[in-house]
Amino acid sequence: MIFWALFAPAMIWTLLGVHELYANYFDELTAQDHMQFFLRFFFPVALATLVTVLERRQQKQKQDLIKRGNDYLSRNRSIK
Repeated sequence: MIFWALFAPAMIWTLLGVHELYANYFDELTAQDHMQFFLRFFFPVALATLVTVLERRQQKQKQDLIKRGNDYLSRNRSIK
């Protein structure tokens, strides 16, 4: 959650800057400028997606561990 609180304003700031750049100076941009735009836009999006996937995977692993622990405890309680 902290990641998104920090990431969202940075992404908004970047998009506002890119909008201004493309709205005002599109004819003056070179191929290198266009490549930098795509890297600056898609790299943070890819990074945010990766972090989200890793967080969900970690939560799922925790839930699976808790479920296995509860199953183990319930089996051992029924044996006694």
